[in-house]
Amino acid sequence: MVRAVDLTPKPTHTPSSADDLKIINPDSEVEFNIDFEGDTKFLEAVSKNAKGGTELMRNWLFEEMNKKEEGLIDKFQFISTRVRNLEPGKQRILWIHDLANDPEVQHLQEEESWKPYERIVFVSHWQQYQFATYLKFPYDKGIVIQNAIHPIPEHEKPKDGKIQVCYFSTPHRGLEVLLNSWEFMKKELGAGKNAELNIYSSFKLYDRPHLDEQFRHVFKRAREMKDVNYYGTVTNDEIREVLKTQHIMAYPSIYEETSCLTMIEACSAGCLCVIPNLGALPETGANFPWMYGWEPDPDRHAQVHGHILSRAIEHFWDEDVQNLLRIQRNYFDMFYNWDLRTGQWRQFLHAIEQEELPESLIPEEDTEDVEKVETEDGTVS
Repeated sequence: MVRAVDLTPKPTHTPSSADDLKIINPDSEVEFNIDFEGDTKFLEAVSKNAKGGTELMRNWLFEEMNKKEEGLIDKFQFISTRVRNLEPGKQRILWIHDLANDPEVQHLQEEESWKPYERIVFVSHWQQYQFATYLKFPYDKGIVIQNAIHPIPEHEKPKDGKIQVCYFSTPHRGLEVLLNSWEFMKKELGAGKNAELNIYSSFKLYDRPHLDEQFRHVFKRAREMKDVNYYGTVTNDEIREVLKTQHIMAYPSIYEETSCLTMIEACSAGCLCVIPNLGALPETGANFPWMYGWEPDPDRHAQVHGHILSRAIEHFWDEDVQNLLRIQRNYFDMFYNWDLRTGQWRQFLHAIEQEELPESLIPEEDTEDVEKVETEDGTVS
């Protein structure tokens, strides 16, 4: 559902005061000494401590596949975007979650680089198109198997109190735009007075807490703003519980998502999502979110998002919106559930299991001590 907005300037309202944090030297220049040493270290294919989308999907897939057909995934080597160690004697699946401009996938421009893999698995059709367009990666060497979640248990949204709006992605994907949007909505539009914003955002989720330093001012601002609660990073289990209390997911993304697990979970929880039509968000959202045309200018983006968000808050309890959200929940719980997705993975793995193992994957045999036997036709084996 695409929304249009009128950006005609509106009267300015009285600014809200901060809660308890103050800037004691607003006119002084502040120098940030950020330690990026940890960001240059060699990253493993999947971090043991990270709990981002890639790590969650890998863990969930292996758990669900072993429930359905134990031992099947052990026949393959699953590589999540970053190619590190290749196991001989196993068919390899390169499962890519990142963008076509990611440095870790540039090697796929060369045929010799992708030949060792049975298939490249993409998480959206938009993503596969990007790889074909920018890396000239052949369509017939890839397959799209979309992400999946465990549906959020059925629940009733709270009707007393304020409309709860949430953001639970990393800070670099649109948090500052959201704070600007929230401020614009409250002060310039005079809207959203019955709403509260809850932020769950930090790079600690990806086991890279040092990256939070460059967003320290954003986190501080969030803590100071009225009707805004900043919680940092919480586990996926905690987010799933929180989503039962949330009405709207506000995600003014400035990052081209190849999928979006946060939106999938929010839609399963019956949240009304407000998003731009950027990257794979339209495909993932399947036309259920309130969507607007992405704006490259961050100030204009904040205003557009603020207009749509204010309408979402105002009309959340409207009958037509609630009917749409019920259909949305049914769709996301059906299409993005693991029962369906493990069936697709099993069908895919069994199909390529029948294919002949590439010569590059066959371990070389040690023939020095093998006894030669003359066969009936005179040849030696």
